[in-house]
Amino acid sequence: MRLDNKKGVALIITLYVLVMLLSFSSIFILRTVNENNLAIREREQAKSFYVAQAGGDAGFDQLDTLINTYLQNTINATNPATLIANTTTYVANGDGIGFLTNFVQNGGAQVLTVNGAQAEFALSDVAFGSGEYDLNIIMTEKVNPAVVTADSWDFSYNYRIESDAISSGSLKDVQLSGDFTIRVQRDNFAKYALFTNEQQLPNGTNVWFTNNTNFAGPIHTNGRYNIYGNPSGTFDGLVEQHEQSTRYYNSGFTVLLDDDHNGANDVPTFNAGFNRDATSVSLSSPAQQQDIIDQSTGGQTFSGNGVYLANNGTALTGGIYVDGNSNISLGVNGSNNAVYTIEQGATTKIVTVDTANNQTNVETVGTGTTVYTGVPDGIDNAGTIIYVAGGVDQLSGTVQQDTQLTISSHDDIVVSNHVRYSNYTAAVGAPGTAGYVAPHADGADNLLGLVTWAGDVRIGTSAPDDVDIHGTILAKSGIFQVDNYTDQGVGGRGVATLLGGVISDNYGAFGLFNGGTGQYLSGYGRNFVYDERMQGGSAPPYFPSLNTFIAFTNDITDKVVWQQGDS
Repeated sequence: MRLDNKKGVALIITLYVLVMLLSFSSIFILRTVNENNLAIREREQAKSFYVAQAGGDAGFDQLDTLINTYLQNTINATNPATLIANTTTYVANGDGIGFLTNFVQNGGAQVLTVNGAQAEFALSDVAFGSGEYDLNIIMTEKVNPAVVTADSWDFSYNYRIESDAISSGSLKDVQLSGDFTIRVQRDNFAKYALFTNEQQLPNGTNVWFTNNTNFAGPIHTNGRYNIYGNPSGTFDGLVEQHEQSTRYYNSGFTVLLDDDHNGANDVPTFNAGFNRDATSVSLSSPAQQQDIIDQSTGGQTFSGNGVYLANNGTALTGGIYVDGNSNISLGVNGSNNAVYTIEQGATTKIVTVDTANNQTNVETVGTGTTVYTGVPDGIDNAGTIIYVAGGVDQLSGTVQQDTQLTISSHDDIVVSNHVRYSNYTAAVGAPGTAGYVAPHADGADNLLGLVTWAGDVRIGTSAPDDVDIHGTILAKSGIFQVDNYTDQGVGGRGVATLLGGVISDNYGAFGLFNGGTGQYLSGYGRNFVYDERMQGGSAPPYFPSLNTFIAFTNDITDKVVWQQGDS
């Protein structure tokens, strides 16, 4: 008898299919679980990486704080004589690590530790998101410390920032490395957008901040400020005055208040704060005037009026020295060389400085030309220096793009036309209007200082409306002022835009306004734009300095090498 096997075969096939389905399901489930675990692991690794990266970014911020806050504050608070003695010793011994660990202090306590030939700063278990990181900053000497000038030193370092992070058991590390140089130097007055001993004319007349007053950058007075109107002036930098109270116009009935405004009557805008009762700052000493004279004469003695360049017969050994009142025009020729046309009496000399070829052509108009090796940058080679034993009756022109220049005189300096940098970014719009963008020279090399020791710096009557003046001005015993600023016959002359800063004994007047309406009647409105390069320690050559020191670096984040790894 034949058996029917169809049901058995179907059962076997069914069981086989079930086994295959179960196998595929197991594989699918295992793959899903593995992929999910892998995704979780990758997510946790990504988290730990971002935590490590955050630690690296925090390391940059911390390094900047160590140098540009802790070190800077300690240097600034140290007695200058002590600082000079200690810094000179560190330089002589080639001990950059000793300098660093000694002067990087917070609240009087050292914050770096020495480990062999390196200085270290560490933070542990810093929480970030769902993880945490350990941070270590290691600094070693790149080269030995170096003397730059008598009151200036460079300390160069390599650094490594190590950030080790953990998030949900996943470990990652990031390393960042680079180098930077700390410049320690005597502080200078160029850091101020405005500095005065008294915020008055020399005769005691108050000069008022009005809505035609715009300042960017830090300002300081050893007296008190005078504020008029609502709105009054706008100040985008820190404002300091030595006196506790400020003078407000108060609709003609002046009042002294220990406040940053006078109700709704007189309301300035302080965008970076207003500090009253600030420490008084002393203006520079006559000894610095003699230094500028010595730099210009190169130690030589000149007799009689004229224009002189210190030299040994073939090479320049100093700067440019002018005896007697003069006119100075700054220019740039077709070869991009700086050109100074100086008139003194019946003599005119055209001085062309060819820096690329290290030579200077001196043409005495009507006589001939002499070519010297070198450039007129003083004994210390710090930059071009012109000293006038007298006054500068007319000053105008363009400062060549690679030139750092200081023009110093005993008596007045009169600006007769625009004085501009060859390399700068022009303003957009009009001062005081919406959308206005101020001019700036960020990243440029050209610098100008105007220094008068016994006179004033004045904007003359021949200067154009809306005059531009680029440079930092110091009038040790005088003011920066506009000639005939009360001439209502001429009327308003627009706005005087200064790209730089003003340091003066008193505060000069720029214009006349109606005390009742605030309407400008004559002269210029002020638009003083701070040159931000001065904030980083830049200054025109031989510019008068303060009796304090600063330390800074601008290149921590330059040329960074980045590495990532698993811990």
